[in-house]
Amino acid sequence: MQDMTEIYVAGIAARLPESENIDEFWENLMVGKDMIGQARWPKELYGTPPRVGLIKNLDKFDAEYFSFEETEVHHMNPMLRHLLEVSAECVVDSSLSLPVLQNNTTGLYLACFLPDNDALETSRGANSRLCTTVPTMAGHLMEHFGLSGPMVTVDTGCSSSLSAMEMAVSDLRAGKCQFALVSSVNLLLNPSYLQQMSQLGMLNPTGQSNVFDAKAGGYVRAEGVVTTLLTRNENICKHVYLSIVDILTNCDGFKSEGITFPNSQSQANLMRTIYNRCKLDVNKIAYVEAHSTGTKAGDPVEVAGICEAFCKDRDTPLLIGSVKANMGHSEATAGLASFVKCVLIARHGMIPPQINFNSPNPNIDGITQGKVRVVDKATPLEDGFISLNSFGYGGANGHVVLKPYKKKQSSCDIHHSLIAIKARSEKEMESIVDFVQKNKKNVASLALLSNSWLSHDPKRMLRGFVVTDSGSKEKDEIHTSKNITVVPSIWLMLEDVAWGRLDSFSSLLETPVFRKSIQSSQQIMTNIDKSVQWTNLIQDQPCTEDIAQRIVLSIFVLLGIVDIIKETKVQPQGVVGSGLSEIVAGYHDGCLSREQCVQLAYLMGNLLKKWANTDLAEKYSVYRVTLNPDEIYCLGPYTRVLSTVSGNTFVIAIENEKKEEALRIIHTKGGYHTKLTGRLPLYSDLVNEMVDGIEEEAREILHSPKYRSKHMISLSQDYAIGCQSSVRSMFDWSYLRRVLTTPSTVTCVLNTLPVDTTLVHVSLGRSSSSPQRLEKHFVFDPISCTGDLKSVLMMLGQIHVLGHDISVECLYDVSFPVDVSVPSISPLVKWDHSQSWLIPEWPEFYCRVKDDVEVPYSISDIETDGIHSTQGLLLYHALMAISEKHNKSHELINGVELYDMVWTLNDMSQDDLLNTDTIYVQTGKKSFVVEKDGETQLLTGKYKMYETGEDLTLPQIPGYDLDINENLKGDDDDRLSIEKTEIMWEDSWLDFLDTLLEFSTQWLEGPLLRIWVSPNTHMKEVKDCANMLAIVEKCTGLSKAGGVVFHTKVSQLRNKNSGRVYNLEGIESSKVSLLMVYSIDSVTEGCHRVLIYQGENAKEQVIGIILITERGVEGREFPLSMGWTPKDLEQLIPYMLAVYLLLDVAKIKENHTLLILPPIDTLCVYLMALANELEVTIFTSSYDTEVRDVIDNMFPYVRVVSGERLEQNIKILTQGEGCDVVIQFTSADFQSAINLTADNGKVLFCTLPTPQEEITLTKDCSLIVPDLSKAVTSFMQKSLEDIQLFLYNMQNGCIAEISKEGFPEVQGLKYNLAERSHFTHPVELAQILSAIEDPVVNANNQSIAEMMEADIIAMQRLQSAISTKPKDFSLLVNDCSDKENQFDSYNLLNIAQSTTPGAFQPMEEVRLIYLPQINLQDYDDVFDCTTDRLTVPPVATPIITITDETDTGSKVMTSTPMFGFAVDQTKNFTGSPKNTHLTIPRLTIPSTISNFKKGAKMSLIVYSTPTTPTLTPALKTLLTPQIGEHNIVSLNEETKQPTVFCVHPITGKLNLLKTLGGLLQYQFYGIQRTSITPNDSIQSVASYYKNAVQMYNEKQPVFLIGYSFGSLVAMEMAIQFQEQGSKVGCLILLDGGPGYFHSQFNQGIQAASKEEKMDYLECGALVNFLQMYASVPNQKLILKILLSLKTKQERIELVLDMTFGRVVVSPNPAKSRWLVAKEKLKMRGALTPCKQYRFSDAAEELIRLKRQEAAKDFIKSVHMAYKYQHTGQKFKGDIHLLRVKSDLPLSTPVSVDYGLKDWCTGNVSLRFYDGTHESFLQQDDGESVAKDIMEIVRESSC
Repeated sequence: MQDMTEIYVAGIAARLPESENIDEFWENLMVGKDMIGQARWPKELYGTPPRVGLIKNLDKFDAEYFSFEETEVHHMNPMLRHLLEVSAECVVDSSLSLPVLQNNTTGLYLACFLPDNDALETSRGANSRLCTTVPTMAGHLMEHFGLSGPMVTVDTGCSSSLSAMEMAVSDLRAGKCQFALVSSVNLLLNPSYLQQMSQLGMLNPTGQSNVFDAKAGGYVRAEGVVTTLLTRNENICKHVYLSIVDILTNCDGFKSEGITFPNSQSQANLMRTIYNRCKLDVNKIAYVEAHSTGTKAGDPVEVAGICEAFCKDRDTPLLIGSVKANMGHSEATAGLASFVKCVLIARHGMIPPQINFNSPNPNIDGITQGKVRVVDKATPLEDGFISLNSFGYGGANGHVVLKPYKKKQSSCDIHHSLIAIKARSEKEMESIVDFVQKNKKNVASLALLSNSWLSHDPKRMLRGFVVTDSGSKEKDEIHTSKNITVVPSIWLMLEDVAWGRLDSFSSLLETPVFRKSIQSSQQIMTNIDKSVQWTNLIQDQPCTEDIAQRIVLSIFVLLGIVDIIKETKVQPQGVVGSGLSEIVAGYHDGCLSREQCVQLAYLMGNLLKKWANTDLAEKYSVYRVTLNPDEIYCLGPYTRVLSTVSGNTFVIAIENEKKEEALRIIHTKGGYHTKLTGRLPLYSDLVNEMVDGIEEEAREILHSPKYRSKHMISLSQDYAIGCQSSVRSMFDWSYLRRVLTTPSTVTCVLNTLPVDTTLVHVSLGRSSSSPQRLEKHFVFDPISCTGDLKSVLMMLGQIHVLGHDISVECLYDVSFPVDVSVPSISPLVKWDHSQSWLIPEWPEFYCRVKDDVEVPYSISDIETDGIHSTQGLLLYHALMAISEKHNKSHELINGVELYDMVWTLNDMSQDDLLNTDTIYVQTGKKSFVVEKDGETQLLTGKYKMYETGEDLTLPQIPGYDLDINENLKGDDDDRLSIEKTEIMWEDSWLDFLDTLLEFSTQWLEGPLLRIWVSPNTHMKEVKDCANMLAIVEKCTGLSKAGGVVFHTKVSQLRNKNSGRVYNLEGIESSKVSLLMVYSIDSVTEGCHRVLIYQGENAKEQVIGIILITERGVEGREFPLSMGWTPKDLEQLIPYMLAVYLLLDVAKIKENHTLLILPPIDTLCVYLMALANELEVTIFTSSYDTEVRDVIDNMFPYVRVVSGERLEQNIKILTQGEGCDVVIQFTSADFQSAINLTADNGKVLFCTLPTPQEEITLTKDCSLIVPDLSKAVTSFMQKSLEDIQLFLYNMQNGCIAEISKEGFPEVQGLKYNLAERSHFTHPVELAQILSAIEDPVVNANNQSIAEMMEADIIAMQRLQSAISTKPKDFSLLVNDCSDKENQFDSYNLLNIAQSTTPGAFQPMEEVRLIYLPQINLQDYDDVFDCTTDRLTVPPVATPIITITDETDTGSKVMTSTPMFGFAVDQTKNFTGSPKNTHLTIPRLTIPSTISNFKKGAKMSLIVYSTPTTPTLTPALKTLLTPQIGEHNIVSLNEETKQPTVFCVHPITGKLNLLKTLGGLLQYQFYGIQRTSITPNDSIQSVASYYKNAVQMYNEKQPVFLIGYSFGSLVAMEMAIQFQEQGSKVGCLILLDGGPGYFHSQFNQGIQAASKEEKMDYLECGALVNFLQMYASVPNQKLILKILLSLKTKQERIELVLDMTFGRVVVSPNPAKSRWLVAKEKLKMRGALTPCKQYRFSDAAEELIRLKRQEAAKDFIKSVHMAYKYQHTGQKFKGDIHLLRVKSDLPLSTPVSVDYGLKDWCTGNVSLRFYDGTHESFLQQDDGESVAKDIMEIVRESSC
């Protein structure tokens, strides 16, 4: 049975003759405008009609929005351009977001008739890679919009669009799709079709459309583009115009009159069938839109069919009309054009007049007999249905029945409404604002707009909003912004409701979200207290003086505002609560329910009401005071500060007896005050007793408390300035009590938020403090919101303008879908049509004789008398060939510009060129080619021919237009770097061009790139003087004479000055404390140097960048306050290079394809990440499977192909086109790179080819050799705003994620971190730069002599780095496994080589360890083998300080909670540089040794293992001076009692506790491990240390602290002290405890068997020990390697080798390959000075021995900690745990107190600190730790 489900029209957009949108089309219809106009081609060309219906702006298209390249758009089918824009407009009109169509099955049904452009696209040369012929257009539309349903292209002649609609309706009814886009397009590009139709008599020769008129003599062709959106699901729609009751098509079949003649009987049968099928009375048809086109045969036949189908029993004439009379016949679009008219008729309820109907056609009986009436004047539409006919050439007929969609909308008068706008241009913004103001009382239209893509499209970058006022336009709030560069985070700040007054909030009740929220709260409140009529109270505009009701209603309103924020999908970063508003903050955070909020509000209100009748209210008065913060706390003891509202606004309580005196002091100090009547001294200890009275009720309400998240901040908590605000605490009774009894402060807490935060300050009264005064350190102004509707809407609008997407449709009380009466919004779309694109010219369609081949231009001996250069000959004849092609003349008439020229001349003479060279000029592509003998291309390029009268503006050279004699004798020539001469014009372009070329080549060596020739300008100068000035400007490569300008590439200037030019104005006097020296490869000048430093100038601390080249030195400084971090400095160079190559050089765009050729290093990785952000398709390659796996894991979106058959693989993946951009960094196969490039693509060669390599340009592509130093220059030339944006993108974009993988490398293919120096005392920049010219440190220099020794060493290394030019490569990048001869030429193993001269000999040993049980394939994140930065999560305990003897400072390292391994976490970046970066050894995977194969096992190469030298007793004594070790070491010089003892961390040393000791004001001693300390158990160690403490200090009680591992020892000591009767004053554990360590152990060994547990424990300890010295990105892999070794000694030896960087890890597919590797490692020794085991060698070996002992001690300590179990003995008293907030990584679950409750009889007092264990050591964070320790000790000693 036929499914007769109605189909709904949900959106529509169109471009029709003289009408850019459907609104303009309706206006033209109603005024009776004739939309037919002059044709595009010459009048009556080949007998074509003079007039046609044309759309506007045929050559316009918004290419940027649709992400097409310029070349693609120029050669794109104009039909597709307009279809893309109109289809997008239709989606906007539907008010459905594009994802809705994408997530549902959406089909596309495209109607197209004559494919005018196809013939040209498939025959002419084009640079576009896209095929946009008619058969492919539907696919392009589906692909662009991301649709996945059925796709059909329909051609049934003039009924194509209705046939497409019929297919769409059938598929919708059948359930094949949920939505259907029905589109049609008809453009008139080819006049030959009109010529043929005219000859057949189909067209009106006058170009006038006389439908139904006696003058009918044929139709008039017209253009049109229409798209409509259909769906079967009414509920999902937002806007419905019409419903399609039914639609049907048929065909005439055989006709004796011929295929083109219509058949009235067939048409009548179609109409009868459809009405019988849908059971609709034909008398209900109010109007019929006929197909009639104005032909003599067609109009009478159609009307006859209409009369037979509709008028047999009709009492009144049937109204008919045809849109063709107004606009012409748009053929394939005719059905949808009529459909647009029907939609507009239903929308406006009016039938527009049909023009050109003066006298009825006498052959149309229906009109003459009065059965039908042509609507020739505007006529109201009666209720009923609308019918539409569409008939096609060949007999395809279609008919559709439409019903206007009408729905009763609830009328509601709103005072204010918000429309969030995202616009493509200012013009679009203006059109939307105008629409809003015109329709602001039509809520449905505003809701429709707010739902539409115009409010949510991410490609529309211009943002704005309108808050309407029900009054005049002048009261509307309109705000717009430019493109957003930085989107700030949003934090809500809820002002305390205790101090403000509740203004009227009735306007908020207009929004359904707020109304629903109030109703929910009211229902809860009614169940609590039925004595109050809350409904009446809410509706009666409450300004109640009842404090209890005011508190409850205030919480109600705040909950409603928070609900609005949630429903509009604003996503605040967090919420800041203050006082009683913390209840609502808890609701927003999710730790309180609405019911709990209402109950607490009621409880607080009643409590405050009760307090109002106590003595407390009589004793104190509460004031809001504005006063300097330094003065507010100096008002005397009779005042209490209750709350800090803003930076200088406070709420204070004053004793009434001293009130007058206090107010007088405030006044005299310049402050002012306002009394808060009826308020009580909340948030102070004055209310402790009363607050405790509600404990039982509060606990019942908060019976199941939840943790508040880190996104909720309390202003009532004691935060230290600079701390993170991520403390997790329960919202329970104790928390609520602190809120009610603790003063709240704003400044200190808000300082913890990022500076790019925008505060949304929510208050409920206009008397609240101004948010602009809340905090000064924020970059963005705060947003104010009070408790009225307009303020809330303004707040949401401002959030939208800042870059946050919001959804305001929930604010409208509208039932979707809205009906046909609501205005369309598709006309609001305004595209960027600033650029015109190529449209086929009519002559292109008139190549009448296809086999007539034009004779190409040949270079002959005509006009070539004399001797000329080959370049001059080719240029001259190329200009002549172009002129002949365009002007049919062998003279230069118009201006010409030649560019993108590529020369491939060898040593060719003039005779070689004559009569053998041919020039081909392609006018379509505007290009030319000079060929020799049909084989060799001598010159290729592009050109631009200027029209007659069009000015050609020539480049200007300073001084050229002055008097010739002055120019020839100019004094500034040297300074301007110009050369001059005179050239005489001898009436020969060839001689003139050749002479100018000869002169320019004397001074310019580069190839000629561009030439401008302006004959008019030239002849004007010739007229004045035949002797013409010629100038060469060497710095730009320009040479000019007369009307000719050459542009030559400046590769090298003759006689250049070898001295450098210094451009360091303003920064020479800066002082440098940290400096990094990078080398950047240059293809012309070796290596450039880039200096990045941190220092200070006379004003501020700065970050500076200096570029050093052979040409000069230039630099610039940036304020450190911009947000620079140490990590940024490491990433800056590779990121800068990547941005420059990708955006500035390659100019890559969305949907481009990018190929990055191997090898791969950090720069390549950054390029991939950036390209992915630009939505670029990325390819790369590698011969090494390891590298391919690494890239696959890091970048799933990158296509990594094997290096074998690379060219074939890329061709397959790109469908034979190649890649748009190819980047190559090494001097490999350049020709292959060119072959992999697409036409019009770009090849970036970052290294010059070798002289032996021959390169043939096989395609039209650009070869670019970028100067990488320009990346630095470009960066330094940016504005501070651009630098800030650059920095923000680097810190928050794709690169931030890559850093977790260990990038950047310190060495790359094109850059290298040559040196990193820290200066103990800052050094002047000028002194450092002296190293450029003088590479030797002058010891006699006084300034050098005054330096500390460490700084002199740093200067020596620095000067060596600046003056040399090494070319080092990272390990992973040398992907040349098939080129083993390169193994020796690169520093693959990254070995630090000595420069001490000496004899050379092979290395002593290369050891192989084969690990057959380990498969490298199992580990995805194998190693970051090229970075000296560790990638371990920063959650570590500082346990060791490592000092590099070559540097002066020590580098603080940190450890994980488990054992304590080193992680670089240096944060003190802005202070004095105390730390030096060590060269951290690493495990390496040299992919050059072998290819990784599936299933390959692993082996290790341990190389350069030193033989232990003979250490004589004297040498040993010299190297290890005897230092007396003591267990008890003083860590400060304080004498204040009591004495506090602290136990060491796992290393046994006290280095990390010295900072803490210096902060304590009590006598502080550390307990360290010595060589005689027991190491068998924690109990033994504790007993030993207990005795040491007793001998050192016999006083009691004992105050103990244990840090990390030392917490176990300290706890055991405390238990032992108590067992012997001694008193322990306090026990403080610094982030440690037995449960803490056991949770870490269990994670590592829980899967092991009983026998394996100790092995796992030992190997885990060694992995952690290794990380104190080396980077270990993959702990799992190292753990498995160690487990594979049999003995502890083997494991320790391997770990020691790893700490010295002597281990290479690689797969082992074949042992023979390893033998090769072994020999190569030995050969490497021949290049390295041999170790003679001098003093330094012995010292190095001694370090190894000490590390060996340390590793053994480390293992023993881990065993002791693991064996320390709870035996039932407990510490008698409280334990104070000072821990970090961070959760433990890689651990089994452990309680927040680390399980210490089971180890003591008292309580566990918890204190939390931000960050990692570093907080205990660093000066800033250590202060808070020391403060708490002193407080605990003081309280315990009382």
